[in-house]
Amino acid sequence: MPTLEVTVSIKQDGVPIVGSPFIRRVVVDESQQFATEQATGGGYATLPLTLLDQLSFLLLQPDQQITLRFSNQSDQGLVVNAGGLVLIADVTVNSGASTNATVNNTSGQTAVLTGLGAGT
Repeated sequence: MPTLEVTVSIKQDGVPIVGSPFIRRVVVDESQQFATEQATGGGYATLPLTLLDQLSFLLLQPDQQITLRFSNQSDQGLVVNAGGLVLIADVTVNSGASTNATVNNTSGQTAVLTGLGAGT
């Protein structure tokens, strides 16, 4: 089984915050890297994580502002700015491959979404 490991170092004014760096290891059954484009104005589309019925890890970097929803969420969602970074690790998003993570692009430009998803 693959193990993903992430190390996050956070500093405030050059000084590490208490507990930093944070190290997290997640054992998963499957992982999928992706680099995909999403046209503007098309509504919510599923991230290309078709192997994952349950999402346990997600790294997402968009080059345009997008809105991200999890687990068939129907409210506003999480707005991610252009160049932003979403990292979630050791979570359970368990609504099926088509609704675990969906993205809406209303930036006016085609968005390039890169990242990695993992789970079962």
